[in-house]
Amino acid sequence: MPSIFDATPESHKDLLTSPLTAALTTIDGQGRPQSTAVWYFVDNDGQLKGSITSDRQKYKNLGGNPNCDLFIIDPQNSFRTLEVRAQAELAPDPAKATVRKFAEVYGVDEAMLVKQDEDRYTITYRPWRVVANPPVQG
Repeated sequence: MPSIFDATPESHKDLLTSPLTAALTTIDGQGRPQSTAVWYFVDNDGQLKGSITSDRQKYKNLGGNPNCDLFIIDPQNSFRTLEVRAQAELAPDPAKATVRKFAEVYGVDEAMLVKQDEDRYTITYRPWRVVANPPVQG
């Protein structure tokens, strides 16, 4: 699989490597959008990933329709954004390895994120289009 960095202009790669919050938009069973604030990171394999629990609406939505949109806004300049249009691939994460990585990336106490009774899944975003704004000139 190609790295998310391959599809992202150099000018916007920092939005993928900074511990920011993005809006994840999924589509429910009636075709309506649902957005949620989420954390994300680029794993060692170059793949853009997230973590969700099976009791959340976004999990149900992605199970029915894997098409989604991850929208990142630069907190220093709200006109600078990165939109990742993707298909989400869900994989069980019983060891909670992905959410543990969030603790490391975002600098929070692992105990705050890891709940033993949660049914966790890793989301791998398989981008089909990446849109950087403002557009890269050249």
